[in-house]
Amino acid sequence: MYSKICPAEDAVQTKAHPVQTIRDDNRKLPEPPPFIERVSEHLLTIKPPDWLIRSLIERGTVGTVFGDWNVGKSALAVNIACRVASGLPIVGQPTRQAAVLYVGNEGAQGIRRRFFAWQRHNGTNVEGSVYKTVIPTCLPDNQTEKGLLDAVRFIEGLHGSLGLAIMDTTSSTMGGDQKHGADMNAYLNALGQLFPNTTVMLLHHPGHGDKSRGRGASELPAACDWEFQLERVADFDNVIRLHNTKQRDVALHRDVYFQLLSQQLGIDDEGQPYGSVVAEHLHDYVAAEASKDPSPSQRKMLKVLRRSTNEERKLALNPDVARVLTSDWLDACVDEGIKPETARRLKGRLLKERQIKIDGIYVAAQDASQADTP
Repeated sequence: MYSKICPAEDAVQTKAHPVQTIRDDNRKLPEPPPFIERVSEHLLTIKPPDWLIRSLIERGTVGTVFGDWNVGKSALAVNIACRVASGLPIVGQPTRQAAVLYVGNEGAQGIRRRFFAWQRHNGTNVEGSVYKTVIPTCLPDNQTEKGLLDAVRFIEGLHGSLGLAIMDTTSSTMGGDQKHGADMNAYLNALGQLFPNTTVMLLHHPGHGDKSRGRGASELPAACDWEFQLERVADFDNVIRLHNTKQRDVALHRDVYFQLLSQQLGIDDEGQPYGSVVAEHLHDYVAAEASKDPSPSQRKMLKVLRRSTNEERKLALNPDVARVLTSDWLDACVDEGIKPETARRLKGRLLKERQIKIDGIYVAAQDASQADTP
């Protein structure tokens, strides 16, 4: 039988053992071991974000740009590489000029043509601080890692530092299976060893069933500091949208639009013109609103989301910051009779049609005022 402590005894024990977090300011606390630090002693030395591209990508971070085949990932990456190396602004945001390494296994001649197309289209030479691998890359792999490490040391010795490494693509530069968490972790660990102080951009494909997320193991998005989805929004005009789906410590950036433009480069031996594509930022582009009404199942999912948001607001200390876990919302939709695979598919459609927005692991109605709608 458990003994019952009376209130008087409980009060005596509390008085006899005061909370140990209150310290005498005149007594110097012992230094912690090297593995840890005392947080209070470092709060006055915090630094603001160190941007590679202001408001988009911090220096020394890892992130992904994912999108379907032929949507323009490589053209966008070439544009970013050339502008970072030249110190030119990207989507109106200033950049930190730095050397760039483009690790590409897919279509070496095609990548060279894209760099040449960027140079001709922009009337600016590609800087000598942009490098591209010429030997197939497979990570983790001892021989590949040695070759890349030699390349990094060469670039750092000549340019002072390596600011950006672009992996085109994740699936073609990793040796394991991107669906397996252990293989993905091994790949990310290899990148961390090779580029400890460099921003790493991974070009990646979307999921097979859910196009609103990157393909493969969840270890990849969990490890990323930032993530962008690239998708086509206007087939006729070749307009693509860069949608910021994750930022670890800063606010999500607004959507940015580019147009894929053909750039002629020359005439081949048979007298036919050849060329490539470039990604041109559309400063004043306004996306057309989705005109298709939600289906009955979509309306049911939105109703569940509004209800879940209202429930979270009732429980939260600050109702204005109440958030709903995407997994909880999908589970609630299944409880309402929607099949799990249908819920996942419709989630992607609602996201694409701008009915919802996803911030990391949380989901919300695109129009926050809808949460109070019955």
